[in-house]
Amino acid sequence: MATQPHPSLLRTAARPLGLLILGLSATMAICASAGLMQDSTEGITEMLWAAIICGVSGIIIQLLGHGVDAKIGRREALFVVAGAWTSCSIFGALPYILGSSMPPIDALFESVSGFTTTGATTLADIEGTLTPPLHMWRMATHWLGGLGIVVLFVALFPELGVGGKHLFRTETPGPRSKGLAPRIRDTAGVLWKVYLGLTLLAFALLALAGMSTFDALAHAFTTLATGGFSTRNGSIAAYDNVVIEGVVTGFMIIGGTNFVLFHAALRRGFKVFWQNLEFRLYLTLFVVISLLITMDIHGTVHASLGDAFRYASFQTAAILTTTGLGTDDFEAWPGLSQALLVMLYFTGGSSGSTAGGMKLIRILIVSKLIFSEMRRAYRPQLVAPVRVGSHVIGPAALLETVAYCLVFGLTILGGGIGLALLEGADLMTSLSASLACVSNMGPAFGGVGPTDNYGWFSPGAKLLMGALMLLGRLEFFALLTLLVPDFWRR
Repeated sequence: MATQPHPSLLRTAARPLGLLILGLSATMAICASAGLMQDSTEGITEMLWAAIICGVSGIIIQLLGHGVDAKIGRREALFVVAGAWTSCSIFGALPYILGSSMPPIDALFESVSGFTTTGATTLADIEGTLTPPLHMWRMATHWLGGLGIVVLFVALFPELGVGGKHLFRTETPGPRSKGLAPRIRDTAGVLWKVYLGLTLLAFALLALAGMSTFDALAHAFTTLATGGFSTRNGSIAAYDNVVIEGVVTGFMIIGGTNFVLFHAALRRGFKVFWQNLEFRLYLTLFVVISLLITMDIHGTVHASLGDAFRYASFQTAAILTTTGLGTDDFEAWPGLSQALLVMLYFTGGSSGSTAGGMKLIRILIVSKLIFSEMRRAYRPQLVAPVRVGSHVIGPAALLETVAYCLVFGLTILGGGIGLALLEGADLMTSLSASLACVSNMGPAFGGVGPTDNYGWFSPGAKLLMGALMLLGRLEFFALLTLLVPDFWRR
């Protein structure tokens, strides 16, 4: 009997990618009505046209996969996840092109920055350039990309079956947490319920703190997603409201926490947070760095101790969680404070969170591995497995962690060299822009500091930085695998 020919990767991926693009179309249509919260109809037509183009494209792409009944294995999952983030970034640029006449490269940069929750922008005048629907779309890209557009996709479409498992694990690489439920779809669903519930709580508290309904919803999206976009040119500093800053700080810390812990806390109590070694390290780091910066900027930048702590704690949370929102110009801070913030660019938040960076669990694993090798230097026969809490980290996980950290550093270095070649920028600007993009941060130092933007870069440099953002968000290997020739051989 003749065997059924294996469909190509493109046809296998067509149906899930088509469904995903249709989902984007629906989101754009919802965002079109955002201006009604501000009694404005500006920008509705352009957003609806973007939704129509996106919807028609999604239907066409789905038709390419018609009749294909292929299983999604690991190879297919890698291709689908890479295709999902690339296509979402491309179609996500449409509202900017149609609604604000942004150049295509700038629109693509803004879209990639939104979905990857980087928060870097090419816009010098956000308030004067974007209509209400565009503001909401910009924030919605953060929210969709925060927990993962593919994770949402897996939660909504049970027919993916075992393929959903591969998609879920491909988009959430790195050290793994124990599953919340027996099935991957249930796990994805629980994570999104927790995410949605916390977003609604953030929205309510920001509204009570004094934000308008529109701004409260927009900033709830960006804060929980640890994104960094704002509806104001001056970011959170524009509100000059200590209560709003306190709420945003709290929810940035929540966004950088492993979401599995919130679900576990509902069943076993809040003790589960302190029982988690990574969370204890995360919270300790936030408190210690906040206090150190407070002491450093007190009397030098801010005369009041209260003001020093207010700005130090907010900026520490913003950098630690890779959110990137701002209330103060940290480039004007003393060298010690800036050095502490640079360290946080690398650490990032917890695994299983919406934060970028290397993740604290990896820092912890590598630190323990180094200490273990130091002991073996004078006791070569010592058998001392690397442990995190009560869990032994196996050789495969150790190798994966070390490989990730090495690629993280090399990508930042390569990106910095590339930007220097393309732009001729100084070393500080080139390397810090590369670091900010790879760690999905946004603001950095030099020409891309907290009071600057990325609009002055050339189109080639913007494309390079967009690639760095995607590499950092997908933790490198999901995209780098596509460059291996063997991947394309059946």
